[in-house]
Amino acid sequence: MNIIQLVIDDKPISAPEGTNVFQAALDNGIYIPGLCYHPKLSQFGGCRLCYVEVTERKRTSHRFACAHPVSEGMMVKVNTQRVVRYRKSVMEYLLAHHELSCPTCDKSGECGLQNITYELNLAPGRFRTVRMHQPVIRDNPVLELNRNRCVLCGRCVSACKEIEGVSAIDFQNRGFKTVIGTAFDRPLECSFCGGCVAVCPTGAWQDRTLGFKGRPWEFVSTPTICPYCSVGCTIVVNTKAGDVRRIVSNDRLGINEGNLCVKGRFGHEFIHSPERLKTPLIRRNGELSPASWHDALHYVSKRFQQIIQEHGGPSIGGIGSERCTNEDNYLFQKFCRSVLGTNAIDNVANIKSPYLNRLIYQAVVHGMTTLPLKELDRADTLFFFGADVTEAHPVAGSMARKAIRLNSANLIIANVRNVRFNSVARNDIRLSYALGSQAVLINALMKVMLDEGLIDVKKVETATHQFRELCSSLNAVMVAEASQQTGVHEETIRNAARILAKPGKCYVVCGKDIEEDPSGEAAAKALLNLCALINASNTGEGRASILFSRSHNNSQGVNDVGVVPEFLPGYLDINETAHRERVKKLWGKKLPDHVIRKDSMNVIDLALNGKLKAFYVMGENPIVTYPYGKDVREACKKLDFMVVQDAFLTETAQMADVVLPTVTFAEKEGTFTNMGMAVQRLNKAIQPAGEAKPDWEILCELAKKMGHSFAYLSAKEILQEIGSLSPIYAGIQYDRLKRKEFRWASSFTQKSAPAKYTFEIALPERLTVAKRKDFPYLLLTGASLNHHGTFSRHAKALTAIAPECFVEIAKNTAHEAGVQDGDMVTVESMQDKIQLRARVTDAMPDGVVFVPEDCEWVPVNLLRNAVYTPVKIYKESK
Repeated sequence: MNIIQLVIDDKPISAPEGTNVFQAALDNGIYIPGLCYHPKLSQFGGCRLCYVEVTERKRTSHRFACAHPVSEGMMVKVNTQRVVRYRKSVMEYLLAHHELSCPTCDKSGECGLQNITYELNLAPGRFRTVRMHQPVIRDNPVLELNRNRCVLCGRCVSACKEIEGVSAIDFQNRGFKTVIGTAFDRPLECSFCGGCVAVCPTGAWQDRTLGFKGRPWEFVSTPTICPYCSVGCTIVVNTKAGDVRRIVSNDRLGINEGNLCVKGRFGHEFIHSPERLKTPLIRRNGELSPASWHDALHYVSKRFQQIIQEHGGPSIGGIGSERCTNEDNYLFQKFCRSVLGTNAIDNVANIKSPYLNRLIYQAVVHGMTTLPLKELDRADTLFFFGADVTEAHPVAGSMARKAIRLNSANLIIANVRNVRFNSVARNDIRLSYALGSQAVLINALMKVMLDEGLIDVKKVETATHQFRELCSSLNAVMVAEASQQTGVHEETIRNAARILAKPGKCYVVCGKDIEEDPSGEAAAKALLNLCALINASNTGEGRASILFSRSHNNSQGVNDVGVVPEFLPGYLDINETAHRERVKKLWGKKLPDHVIRKDSMNVIDLALNGKLKAFYVMGENPIVTYPYGKDVREACKKLDFMVVQDAFLTETAQMADVVLPTVTFAEKEGTFTNMGMAVQRLNKAIQPAGEAKPDWEILCELAKKMGHSFAYLSAKEILQEIGSLSPIYAGIQYDRLKRKEFRWASSFTQKSAPAKYTFEIALPERLTVAKRKDFPYLLLTGASLNHHGTFSRHAKALTAIAPECFVEIAKNTAHEAGVQDGDMVTVESMQDKIQLRARVTDAMPDGVVFVPEDCEWVPVNLLRNAVYTPVKIYKESK
């Protein structure tokens, strides 16, 4: 890219060719007034305030900085007499219509219009007109539109269209009557991401969850990491008098460019929920009643020691948390292994996809290092396989739309459902495959690449192992036959393969529908083979990166730090003597002797089969999140003792013998690892609620009660120990995380030369999913945009936006079942039944129904006994 040299206000600067004058000035600390320009949005040029004097090619003229590109030798003057006079005139026009309500406007103190008015020292204007008196629009729980404060900058319109791809708002009318609004003035129908609030330079759009609880200059701002999905967005917590008043974003912090989803921006009210646990609880006479920390920890210590003496340490099972920090989870597995003497530990993410940790780690070892998630917006090709990005990871969807808008990125979406993803991609290919046929589809894509010579075979053969074996196995694949098995048109498969094989950055996002499928391991292996084929054939920038779409904010980290039965921290094989000796030397404690086999039962199955006498559950609600609800309920009933650490009295906590209150993300420090394997730091914003404590502190105190020394004083010390034990976290520094994330995949491969990728052959037959005449449909579950477990359940704004769970049904299926859109229906399996409202949609294939699994108050897992559970749907007779 060419670098242009120019001068702005006598300051020599440089800028990439194609940069506009406004951005060049902004990048070099030179202020040009403006209300409509925003770096992450397309140029609009509506406010006319960025008027500057430009001299280029020996000619002087006046231009709008946001719409004029830099050129070699250009000279720019920002504040000449003529420029300032023009700027004041524009401001007089704006203020003639604008509602002057600064004392009652939440935007006061951070309003662009207010700032420019002060800078220009404007007196009452020359223009007189009737001010707007439009009614304030409050037709939803989180967003408020006051058109009287709007300057028609167009930022919100662009953000809604370009970042979210929704276009829920636009300009209405013409001339003096122009306003921002929805089509036909209907209630706002969008994802409620709050992007309009984030980019609005005035108080036209407001966050209703703030509700006049403070002024910007009163807030203490603390950057930290969002507690919901695994994208790992940076948020800024605004606090006043020790309370969280609102969540905002910062365009210059984190991987998300200031973009947030509805949960990240508005789902913070759970922090101060009246239902928070604030004191320990002990079950007495069948009821949970308050207790002191001394009594609670003494009782837990006593009962654990009693069970260890009578039945041995391996009779205690531990369940770690996808929502707790790396430091919490590391100490949890250390406590279980070194204090309780058990390897029967796990987390729900690993239970759902027990093969995934091994595949991810092996891929990194073999040089399949993914590019950073924050560079998704630079992709040339996007391949979402079994991932509903719009619902599960909305900000990743925003990054993808930016890649499509700026890079003309190609888009390929493969899914059982016709998932919604709004984009304007030049090549937008949808592969709607049949249930259980995903591995067949991936192998068909590789077959096309080889048959059509899209891959440099010599390069691949040199750079990999077992390429010939892969080719031999793919010889059995017939694309026409694969088309019949998958239900995807043959030419569509070929077009997708051609696009994937093109040089350029390719991001593959593998989602829940693959990871938790019965044939998920074969499909994941096939996807890795596909990426390896592309990478070995291309060089330089032509690489494919694969991201496994983890569910929760620390679903990656909980596995990285060893809360799994078969791995120690850093994916060290627990059965290898050298690794066990390494841990013994660091911890000063011998690990449990029992060997972990790959076919061993998970902790739920162990309890269900009577092999466990106690559970220690930290930050998890398996009663709801474990896929098979009846199994986990029965397992918990068979236990002699159960301890739960959580911030709320969840369904699992209600069955516990002792409940220990923990803090939320805003009340502690530590690190989370996102699905791009980037370790990011949390910062404490407020003091803990009541007597709640960070999980790691509870573990330290409990270890002390049981005669062991966990002498940690901070999360920083724990992270240092993780780095000294785990090869993948080696070199991590807590203080440096304030400025820059730590990506363990790239850091690990920089220290050791990657091995050649070895193709694992994965050619399964298409999975046949059995149906029954009495239960003719199959149940699918997945992510929800508005809810994500316990936290969103206790966020008033989110429950107001989406108060009900629902069941999605295809039109033909609904007609067959006698169901209409909006009906209350019963979804029944052989295990149980629940009542939900029906949504009849074109997104579902016939014979399949879909229920979000993140509405925690609806126990959809009670219906399930398999990944694809047969169900029937009917309306209750009156």
